[in-house]
Amino acid sequence: MKTSEVFDGLLANLKVCVTETTVGSRRDEITKSLNKDFRSKDGDTAHKLMVGSYGRHTAIKGVSDLDMIYILPPSIRGDYDSESGPRRMLERVRNDLKARYSNTDIRVDQCVVRVQFQSNAFKFEVQPAFTNADGSFDYPDTVTGSWKVTKPRAEIEATRECNGRTSTNMRHLARMARAWKNANGVGMGGLLIDTLVHRFFAQTNEYDSAGTGSFDLMVRDFFRFLMEEPDKDFYLALGSN
Repeated sequence: MKTSEVFDGLLANLKVCVTETTVGSRRDEITKSLNKDFRSKDGDTAHKLMVGSYGRHTAIKGVSDLDMIYILPPSIRGDYDSESGPRRMLERVRNDLKARYSNTDIRVDQCVVRVQFQSNAFKFEVQPAFTNADGSFDYPDTVTGSWKVTKPRAEIEATRECNGRTSTNMRHLARMARAWKNANGVGMGGLLIDTLVHRFFAQTNEYDSAGTGSFDLMVRDFFRFLMEEPDKDFYLALGSN
């Protein structure tokens, strides 16, 4: 079997595929429930953003943790600026979703509302957030009793740019790295994987236009890149830093 056939088969096996329909349906139902409360609109599926690996399009088949931002109306910002505001906001979102999914495990978890579906074992982590002028978001943190900043759009854009520059190889390599991580129980989060893949392509253009027939060399060099990385306490996330 040719190298290209091996990697073509691997990439086909890693596609999210049929899961996308279910994810999209549940994402929209969650959004409708929140828009009914926060905007007094029925059936409205606007004002949401999928983030995390699913939003960056680096998720693989079997993905179960789905990160979603619900964009809050700016007119209510002043009602939640106090120290109790973050918790009150998350509890309001939790109550809205419990009314929609009465038999589902739904609870506040520091910065998100976790919705653990039983069928398909999907876990949505819904983060209500206010949009800032620069495109970032302020999200609630119940531990500090404050609103913190996150920049998922910058991470999505950095992934999109790198993926375009590398003939889609950035996302291909990120998905293969996820499969390796899952198979071997490696303690790496999805954002770290995407950040390392992004850094790999920043230091070489050798595989910017490579086909699957060269993916064995690309993966070899990626692992060499990881091996030669110095010890670090943390990495700055791609795009958002």
